[in-house]
Amino acid sequence: MTPRLRVSWRVTYPEIVRVSQKPALNGDPSLVAAHRALTELRCGRALVIRRDAGDSGLLLAALETADTDLVERLRSAATGPLQLAVTTERAHALGLDVAMGQALHWTLPSALSAEDIAKLSQDWRSEPWRIALSHASHSLTTDERVLAALRLIKHAQLLPAALLAAASDSIASDDALHIDLVALQRFQHLQDADIQRISEARVPLRDCEDSRLVLFRDRRDGTEHVAIQVGHPDPTQAIPLRLHSSCMTGDLLSSLRCDCGEQLNAAVQRLAGAGGGLLLYLAQEGRGIGLANKLRAYQLQDEGLDTIDADLQLGFSADERGYAVAAAMLRNLQVPTVRLLTNSPHKVRSLREAGIDVAEIGTLPGTPNPHNARYIRTKQERAGHFSTPIDDEED
Repeated sequence: MTPRLRVSWRVTYPEIVRVSQKPALNGDPSLVAAHRALTELRCGRALVIRRDAGDSGLLLAALETADTDLVERLRSAATGPLQLAVTTERAHALGLDVAMGQALHWTLPSALSAEDIAKLSQDWRSEPWRIALSHASHSLTTDERVLAALRLIKHAQLLPAALLAAASDSIASDDALHIDLVALQRFQHLQDADIQRISEARVPLRDCEDSRLVLFRDRRDGTEHVAIQVGHPDPTQAIPLRLHSSCMTGDLLSSLRCDCGEQLNAAVQRLAGAGGGLLLYLAQEGRGIGLANKLRAYQLQDEGLDTIDADLQLGFSADERGYAVAAAMLRNLQVPTVRLLTNSPHKVRSLREAGIDVAEIGTLPGTPNPHNARYIRTKQERAGHFSTPIDDEED
């Protein structure tokens, strides 16, 4: 009998050295602060981001969730003019030359109304922005507070544009959350102990009745990911593995705009046919930009952009996903070596960089149709995906 892959509940945590003898009530203060910052931004509230406790800091709000009232309050609380910062990718989409590691920001004239500023998030095409900001001066910055603010907004899966202003010393922590760069830096660097196994159960699947689900939770922000054990993989061999990013439209609604749902079903069948394997279902909707932004990207695709250029137009990179979470899940499941089922060289590189031995690669081609042919072709031609040529007419 083939030995069953052993799923152990025992997790070894690295030793934590604390500066204070008395531990913080809610654990790592950096993670607490960063999680609260994400919530503030998503709920349309401002916060203060600082280099350290001695820095009065920058007022920060996400453009997407900043309504007219918040813009007015930001102007009242600031000691200088309001600024708008965007990512390198968004700057390039606007035809402006910005190097990696920089951000582009405008100093917004007082004549630009709060209503006009708030409206910028409603239309992400280039021309309305050029018109609205035609009288605003722009410059480049490498200020780590600005760059960290944009990374934080991205992680909140909001449009990557930040409203910023010099904060007044009179802004108390009771009025706005204050967060230091060190907290954001800790948040950005995943540790294996951040990925905690929560629960598991046998869940028969249509294509493999002998399957088991193990749920993991990222304690940094509460995001949940699922490991699906299909059949009985041999723990003495490289484990067949599929990394699958969640896709509500494709996986649940059988959307024809992508090949995700088809790949999910085919992966379970392939793993079952191999005698067993793992499928990691990762909460990475829209290549990591979230459902709201994926729908925005679809709208831009309907206007002529391909899937990569649509994401760049919104201010995201071509692929915002990382696979440190997947590597942490595999280590927790005691899976050091895998046979990866993927079309993506990015997944192969990322797993190897995270310390997982990818011993073999197998492709998982999608079936083109008139609605997804261009999407599949773009992944092949621009993202280097391994697959078969596509001859179908694109939508």
